[in-house]
Amino acid sequence: MADLTNDEANDLADDILLREEFLPARDPGFFARQVERVTNFIGDVLERIFGAIFGGGGGAAGSTLAIILVSLAVLVLLFAIYKAITGRVPKDKTEDATARIVFDEVVEPEQLRAELAKHLSSQNWRAAVIAGFRLGVVGLIDAGVAREVAGATTGDFARAVEVRRPELVSTYGSAAHSFDRAFYSDLTIERADVDRVQALLDALTTAGSR
Repeated sequence: MADLTNDEANDLADDILLREEFLPARDPGFFARQVERVTNFIGDVLERIFGAIFGGGGGAAGSTLAIILVSLAVLVLLFAIYKAITGRVPKDKTEDATARIVFDEVVEPEQLRAELAKHLSSQNWRAAVIAGFRLGVVGLIDAGVAREVAGATTGDFARAVEVRRPELVSTYGSAAHSFDRAFYSDLTIERADVDRVQALLDALTTAGSR
């Protein structure tokens, strides 16, 4: 065999190490690893079950049935993950043309108006702010300012207002701040918070009547 120079030896070593069998296994990613772990777990469980039923290795019938069940289980898992990522659209949304999706809930404008009136009468400011702001979001959707998307946040609506109705940025921002305090905290809610939400409703009503 002919002697190799140092450069030739280095080139040969590089060629060998770049062969597929010497490359490290690629990381399949977190999602793929979790699916593989769940699939293996389900497969092990089914293997034990069918092994006990059919004896020994489970038999050809047991193995085939186990493969089918594992495949179905993986499909169900993938579908559940997909729905969790993309968000859900409630089934009863299509049952009433007046219903709207606000945040993650299906709401009825007329019901919100009734709730707002009731809470104002009883001076339940927290509940009045929540009902009133949701009614304001319905107004934004109906006016074409914001899109009706399950899982949308007050921040998402704020960006829509900034783009399509910049004159309402301040009014919306004040109302959204009161809503966040009422919905996410135990801070005291006052009549002034209700007034901020009512200002948003009044602005949307005025704009709609033009």
